[in-house]
Amino acid sequence: MKPHKLENKKRRIQKKLFLGEFAMLGFDLSCETTITDFDNYDVFVDEFIDYIDELGLCFGGGGLELFEGFLCRNQRYLDVTEEQKAQVVAWLEARKEVKSVQASELVDANYF
Repeated sequence: MKPHKLENKKRRIQKKLFLGEFAMLGFDLSCETTITDFDNYDVFVDEFIDYIDELGLCFGGGGLELFEGFLCRNQRYLDVTEEQKAQVVAWLEARKEVKSVQASELVDANYF
């Protein structure tokens, strides 16, 4: 059974496999920072997590000088919107410790 083929799967199976209308979209994020010590890193990560929590997103990843990971919604069967993605990128670009930000297109969080 191939996950990307929908025509042979009933709605119940699509839901269990997070396919079709049940796919969850998210995006990869990568940014270069000037952070070199863990005290500043902790402050940055705490503020980043607080911000994405307000947007209803969750993040998996990390890194000191190269901060990268994946963002998706914190509720089942919901997608990240282009607006939320733009807000996260803008928030990061406004930070003095961030040199550059790259975000991928929205992709299926379960099959990317």
